[in-house]
Amino acid sequence: MIRRSARTTLAAAACGAVLATGLAACGTVQQLSAAEKVSKAFDAFGRSKSFSAKLSVDATPAQIEAFGAATGEEIDKEGAAALSAVSLSIAFSADKPLKDIQPSKGAGSGAAQPADPSVSASYTLTGKGGAPLVELRQVGGKAYARADLAGFAHLVGEDAAEVEGLAEGLPGALQNALKGQWVAFDPKVIEGADRPGRSTSGGAATPAPTLDPKVSENLTASLKDILAHDLSFEDKGKQDGKDRIIVTAPARKLTDDLLKAVEPLAKDIPNLGKLPKTAPTKVPDRPLALDVLLDGGTLSAVSFDLAQLEEKAAPGTPLPLRIAFGKDTPAVQAPTGATEIGSEDLAGLVGGLTSGGPLGSRHTGPGGAGGADGPVEPLTDAQVKELTRDGAMNEEQVRLYHAMGMSFQDIKDLADLHA
Repeated sequence: MIRRSARTTLAAAACGAVLATGLAACGTVQQLSAAEKVSKAFDAFGRSKSFSAKLSVDATPAQIEAFGAATGEEIDKEGAAALSAVSLSIAFSADKPLKDIQPSKGAGSGAAQPADPSVSASYTLTGKGGAPLVELRQVGGKAYARADLAGFAHLVGEDAAEVEGLAEGLPGALQNALKGQWVAFDPKVIEGADRPGRSTSGGAATPAPTLDPKVSENLTASLKDILAHDLSFEDKGKQDGKDRIIVTAPARKLTDDLLKAVEPLAKDIPNLGKLPKTAPTKVPDRPLALDVLLDGGTLSAVSFDLAQLEEKAAPGTPLPLRIAFGKDTPAVQAPTGATEIGSEDLAGLVGGLTSGGPLGSRHTGPGGAGGADGPVEPLTDAQVKELTRDGAMNEEQVRLYHAMGMSFQDIKDLADLHA
């Protein structure tokens, strides 16, 4: 499978680009026409009833290998080829403008769900040639999923037969789901399938934290003020018929300012109390730039060069991460012909993934790492406690990542990126 260094590189790139994109999205600076263009482009998404984005590494396998060598990651050929081919697409659609959607009562409780029941969502991981490897959809309160284990194995240079063998012992519908056929299920089952004593049938849930409207208003004002002073915009003219704008921000100062802005919320949102008071040392003390492309006033794409985050990256070894955007895209639809999966089968699958069941019964190499030696080892209570200690992740997220095949060390590496 993809070695840990390659996975960590992609995670770091994703975090950097999503962070930078979010900062630009919040920008309301209007001193420059370039800033106005960017602000209006993002505002347009809020007026739309649908949204889509595609995340990918905009580099060849050779460029990815060169970047790994320059930064000490040593990304092998299989990992580099996989990273250059893989992309993640997301889409949301609703029956009203996205800006009018209100958070659901479950928001903030760790559950993976759209913010509003009227919102449909789609997540697709694709490989070479755009072939879907994993697809998840949530439409009308029901979840749908399918995967292509053989295709994923081929992407990362593994034996497809060996990878498909991991599904042995699963119910027929689940085995078919891992061969590209759609299954449907109640997403609430995922929330509590591996949590003793937790209801999976819609029982009482832990109330989500609420914010004083005045506190929320002050936070919004603070963020606008921070971004107005910390972000700078430069219009670079046309590129392939599109407006190119560079958004720049001093990384450490911006992080410090944002941490100070959210500090008053710590008493109302438990995990925020664990955030550092100042920017972690790994945050570069230098400006970072985001490339923004606008097409007719509409946001077309953003690109963030991961080399900006690496002291060791020499000139000529860029690793750009690109997010292509779309609006007014087709509404997310429920797939046809999906096989219904009962809660017992689904709970058994999740429990097996996290405790050594059907997918977790093979040999696991030292340290609990998955991959060629088999699936990951079960997480101990002490490991879960360690992974959630700093507040970067909650227990639901940790268990979900583990169910997806990430080892303790993999999740720890990802949590460190968020710290």
